[in-house]
Amino acid sequence: MADVIRGRSGVLTSKEMKRRLLLEIENPLSLVITPLLDERSAFDLDAVDLRLGTHFLFPRVPPRAYYCPDEESRQTFHMRVHVPLGDFLVVPPHHTVLGATFEFIKLPFDVSGEILTKSSVARTFTLIETAPWIHPNYRGCLTLEIANVSNTAMLLYPGRRIGQLILLHVAVDDEANTEELLDSTYFGPVFPEAPPFKNPQEDLFKIGVPIVKVMLGPKPIPRTPPRQKRKRRTL
Repeated sequence: MADVIRGRSGVLTSKEMKRRLLLEIENPLSLVITPLLDERSAFDLDAVDLRLGTHFLFPRVPPRAYYCPDEESRQTFHMRVHVPLGDFLVVPPHHTVLGATFEFIKLPFDVSGEILTKSSVARTFTLIETAPWIHPNYRGCLTLEIANVSNTAMLLYPGRRIGQLILLHVAVDDEANTEELLDSTYFGPVFPEAPPFKNPQEDLFKIGVPIVKVMLGPKPIPRTPPRQKRKRRTL
């Protein structure tokens, strides 16, 4: 198998993708894209179309006047929204939202990938990726960083094609120790994933920064009960 892998390079063709889709899932060379709807028109020569899923993460208005990427941000910065098939999501102009692909993907140990905005979608000034690279052995739905950079509100319909997946060969000698290639940070997600940051103090301490400034938010102002108006006595 190693000799076969060494002899290949470049982008996978649709023929190679379809061949790997037919392999048993236990085979380390197998590829999974499911559900693959309207398969006949889903493939280009060097890419396969992916559709928009039904779950989204909308940025919340932060409780502070800034956003700090720390341990608390993953749970506090986003609001989960589900949009069923047949309905639509309104993204205001110059706003962002995290979405996910409708398809669940499993990449082989010798293949990496890249998710790109479909050209027809990009020409509406809607972008779906700022971190497009997908590592070998990835499993899960792909989180999409969707941005409406136009001057008008945009309607997103779950189930419609929104991106193209391009796959590339990786020069791996054999499938030994492929478990080490598994990315534990984003492994097996079926919903959009918010970034799991650590606190800045912990990250910077590892590179020898002993003191890290932290901006503390303002203390909440205690709420006082409203004054009751005195009733006027009438004679």
